[in-house]
Amino acid sequence: MANKYDRLFNMCKKGILLTQENVGDGMILVDRETFQLIIPSDNTDEHGDFFINSIKGHDCFSYDSKSTLVYRVLDGEGEFIIEDESSFVKPGDIITIQPNTIFAYKGKMLLILEMTPNFMEENDHFVKKVDYDVDR
Repeated sequence: MANKYDRLFNMCKKGILLTQENVGDGMILVDRETFQLIIPSDNTDEHGDFFINSIKGHDCFSYDSKSTLVYRVLDGEGEFIIEDESSFVKPGDIITIQPNTIFAYKGKMLLILEMTPNFMEENDHFVKKVDYDVDR
């Protein structure tokens, strides 16, 4: 996995919590209770890639009305819930989510997300919060 996320991957594997200071220049940290999202400044309108340190999972079921999302599981295990269908995932798995598809994920995982076109807030739609204490 020789890419711009190697250092972040290694920090997370060692249990180091990501902060804006240790993420470094050229990357923005979105820090939530259930996951951390790293946004590189070199993303374009046409394509974006993101590093995700999933602590518990995504905090809500949502869908993107324009983008195709491709998640790659780098480490850990979890569950993707796509249109009410649950799939367990492990390192090496690739999950593709088409536009207008409701989804969420749960679990402690390190993920790479590729979005085409890149994320735009007006295309991101909230459906409902994820309940981490309830098995589906």
